[in-house]
Formats: sequence, structure tokens, C-alpha cells
Amino acid sequence: MTEMPEEVDVAAVYGELHKIAVIHLSRSARQSSLQATQLVHEAWLRLEGHGWKSKTHFLALASRTMRMVMIDTIRARMAQKRAGDWERLEWAPGIEFAGASMSLPLERIIEVDRALNELALKDGRKARVVEMRFFGGLDFPEIAEALEISLSTAKRDWEFSRSWLFTRLSAS
Repeated sequence: MTEMPEEVDVAAVYGELHKIAVIHLSRSARQSSLQATQLVHEAWLRLEGHGWKSKTHFLALASRTMRMVMIDTIRARMAQKRAGDWERLEWAPGIEFAGASMSLPLERIIEVDRALNELALKDGRKARVVEMRFFGGLDFPEIAEALEISLSTAKRDWEFSRSWLFTRLSAS
């Protein structure tokens, strides 16, 4: 496993992981069975053995891993038919999806995951930008660094992906 750079403060990284977990959980159903600390620890266990180039790269991998943990948890919960009543949230052009306060019904999170996986088949980098921005709460400079792309490319990828996802999710 590649070590994190020595200058990275483990407590600070844990705090950032916790913030990312809170963002993930705030996007899920209000009655999520996971807590932020559980999500951080599960992601940490799944990341064991993976390498990373920098703190930002590590946080991007952690965010993606947290997304997978959330999707696994949601699928298990839906399989148990305990999804409950959730109000439908319609997406409209121009809505910024990076805020931590938007929560989505379980079914919608699964729809977003499917659409994101479809986008990843067409353009993996654009899907990673969405993962980092929407699920991870990373800002554009962090995304650009993690993906080793320019800031303007990260922003263009985000704009394209938002439009593509809006179109794809409106059809479902």
C-alpha cells in the first residue's frame, strides 16, 4: 500500500473523511441506517491495500468507496422492503448539486447510481467528476488535482455531466 505523505495530519484527514460521509448521508434517505462514523470506518476498511498519490487522491477514492457502501446499504434496505414513504424530488436545470443539505429518496439514489454507471461507460472521467463533486463535496481545484486535469476541464466536465444526468434522469 502506498503511504499517505508524512505531512498529512491523520486527525485532519479523518475530519475530512467524516465531512464527506456527512455529505453522502445527507443525500440519502432521512432514515438511513448508517452513521457518518460507520461510513468512514467501512470505507477505510475497503480502501486498505489501495494506493494513492496524494491527500486529494485519497479523499477522492474514499468518497467513491463511501458511495459504493451507501449503494450497497440502500440496495439491502430496499430488498427488505423497508424503504418507506419518500417524497419525490424533481431535478431542474441550474440546480447546484454540491450542497450538503439536499436529501434524495432511496429509489432516486439508485437511479442516480445507475445513470452515473452508464455515464462512466461513455466517459469515465466525467463520471468521476460527478462522484467527487456530488457525492464527495470536493471543489473544482481538488477535482482537477485528483484527476490530473485542468480546472477548466473539470468545470466543463461537470457542466456536461449535469446536463447529461438531467436528461437521463428526466426520462426515468
